[in-house]
Amino acid sequence: MWRRIKMAAGQQKNKKPVFTYQTRVSTTREQDVALSRYGVLFGRVERALYAALEKGEGADLLKSDYLVRWGITARQFNAVRIQLQGKIASLRELLPRQIDDLGIKIRKAKRTMAKLEQRIPGSNQRHQKRRRLARLELRLQQLEADRKAGRMRMCFGSKKLFHAQFHLRENGFAGHAEWKQAWTEARSNQFFVLGSKHETAGCQSCVARGSEDGNYALRLRLPNAIGKYVVLTGVRFAYGQKQWEESLVCGRAISYRFLRDSKGWRVFVSSEATRVERITDKRLGAIGIDLNPDQLVVAEVDGFGNFVVGEHLPCVTYGKRRDLL
Repeated sequence: MWRRIKMAAGQQKNKKPVFTYQTRVSTTREQDVALSRYGVLFGRVERALYAALEKGEGADLLKSDYLVRWGITARQFNAVRIQLQGKIASLRELLPRQIDDLGIKIRKAKRTMAKLEQRIPGSNQRHQKRRRLARLELRLQQLEADRKAGRMRMCFGSKKLFHAQFHLRENGFAGHAEWKQAWTEARSNQFFVLGSKHETAGCQSCVARGSEDGNYALRLRLPNAIGKYVVLTGVRFAYGQKQWEESLVCGRAISYRFLRDSKGWRVFVSSEATRVERITDKRLGAIGIDLNPDQLVVAEVDGFGNFVVGEHLPCVTYGKRRDLL
């Protein structure tokens, strides 16, 4: 079990920040199969919806058809739509930066070409630089065309893994079948569960229930095409447990993401954090903390910045292990 806390992208200043915590959950064979099937179905729906959106079809008009066609609930469709629209928005925001970076690389490549023309014209080095320049210019033309057409290209499973099939042994694959399995798993290793503050425990599709031992159980609503429910027990966060419980009590929206890796399933929980009122007075001075590999240094200064008192706290972390489950 470990922590990953991050601010949600696109949060406005006047909104509360969203924090994400994660933990690892234990599953039976039957539960693992159900979650894996959920991930496969989620990936298929997402890719089908992406293809439809690229054709200009509206997500709202497709909703009723997708519920019947894929055997999912309305909330599960909304989860797919929101995740996909978030990815598209990120790519759209990143596109101008990619174009600017390519422009910088092209100008640098042209300067290099000019120098090689004078020093070693007709050499193999100049030929290779010219090929690279041609690739950069072609890539720039493609990105400019995508921006003009409003088209966002997306590779589910990552471009790196997709291109690995053309150089199997160099990328650690014994054959195409082994690569195909890795490719399929990469495209189906996660699914998103959307929450709402108006639903039970902040998420009707994944309801958290506490137990006497302090752990929680997650009742996950499966797509209709797979089954009814999966109940995961013994859920607890090494970091963020208090914040998660606070969100449950306050009735905040809580969204979950299930991700499978080489060790099993991890669960990410995201919810708004309580905004803490900051009360400071520079006239009272300040406390500074310096983290070092072998010690923690704490110092206090007065309102004028003058040193008041300090302390060195031994904190040797070499050889120590973090709390993993």
